[in-house]
Amino acid sequence: MAIVFWSSHDVFGFRFLLLLTVMYGLMSMLTHSVIYMKFVTPLDHHAPLDRFSEARTVEHVRMLSEEIDGRQEGRPGLKKAAEYIKGQLEIIKDRASSNLRVEIQENNVSGSFNMLFLGHNIALGYRNHTNIVMRISSVDSKDTDPSVLINGHFDSPLGSPGAGDCGSCVGSMLEIARLIVDSGWVPYHPVIFLFNGAEELFMLGSHGFMKTHKWRDTIGAFINVEASGTGGPDLLCQSGPTSWPSDVYAKAAIYPMANSAAQDVFPVIPGDTDYRIFSEDYGNIPGLDIIFLLGGYFYHTSYDTIDRLIPGSIQARGENLFSIIKTFTNSSELKSTYLTNSIGVTANAFNDERAIFSDYFSWFMMFYSRRVATILHSIPVFVFLFMSFMRGRSHSWSAVFFDFMKGFLFYAFGTTLAIVMPVAFSILRLQFSTQAMNW
Repeated sequence: MAIVFWSSHDVFGFRFLLLLTVMYGLMSMLTHSVIYMKFVTPLDHHAPLDRFSEARTVEHVRMLSEEIDGRQEGRPGLKKAAEYIKGQLEIIKDRASSNLRVEIQENNVSGSFNMLFLGHNIALGYRNHTNIVMRISSVDSKDTDPSVLINGHFDSPLGSPGAGDCGSCVGSMLEIARLIVDSGWVPYHPVIFLFNGAEELFMLGSHGFMKTHKWRDTIGAFINVEASGTGGPDLLCQSGPTSWPSDVYAKAAIYPMANSAAQDVFPVIPGDTDYRIFSEDYGNIPGLDIIFLLGGYFYHTSYDTIDRLIPGSIQARGENLFSIIKTFTNSSELKSTYLTNSIGVTANAFNDERAIFSDYFSWFMMFYSRRVATILHSIPVFVFLFMSFMRGRSHSWSAVFFDFMKGFLFYAFGTTLAIVMPVAFSILRLQFSTQAMNW
């Protein structure tokens, strides 16, 4: 019989390993609950009318993705979807109080333009695409008042019911429009809802709006609502062209889900959103690009159905959007941005550079300027140089340099593995799985 004697160092190491196991287990559980929106309670059909309800939103999604067959250009379902959206907006308009002015328009847009997409120059021409536009404002507002635009598309890709992409966007916008009317809130500045009918075909609907609609020049800020999955974190993937939109998001979002690094990664993804039309190609409008990410397996496939929507996701999205819209309309920067854009000046009074931001488990946002980021990110360099100097006083400089090179090589090797290994496993996964479209 062998007797094993553990030293005090072995006992300490075992306890530390056990502690790490428990800590990572708890963090994994917390992360899973956040990603799958377990901390959000969806409200049902009987929720108060002054609250956003996921159940009421899902009914719109059900109608668009199940009752209406095929929302692609050239199919009757797209026209039926436009009629359904317009009908719901008319019902909302009839419920509006006397201190609100609600305007609804159906626009057929035509045009042509060039687009650089995935390194290719594409020439596009289109005719008679349908947009449904709603403007909610106070009775005292003017047509030239600066406004906030919320955009979402009701067309879907070929062969897909489009429950997530982007029935969930349209349903959320309809519920928010109802909420503005039923909550008694009178927007300080007008709110414009653009239900555009041609996003999947290279953003034709938003281009038509920006080139032809009379309200296009009044927009001081916009929110683009999108989906490349069926729920989960409603991530702020792009913001700009200044730091003002992300600052508004950081202050207003009830469930913040954002990371400025997403904007650096986004160009790698073989796709695009209406954000580029409003903020880059045909406008210099400050805005946010907010996208469902989880459930990418079902994106642009026949499996993008209502039963795969992740509970709690739409509730969190709706509460976030309503709060952000309120903050945008009440912001003094909205008017200054509108005036700046109207005279064609690219500078902004708030800040002319994007900020650094990130949420922490959707509890709160960390938000700071690039100037502060430069200082924070420089601190480790100064600490390293200081420690090297102190070490050099008691050791040879050659030994210090050797340690520096060794640490640098370890860091470079680790960074390379962090890039290569996920890509390698993704390629291997494609060989053994049919689920290839999870972002």
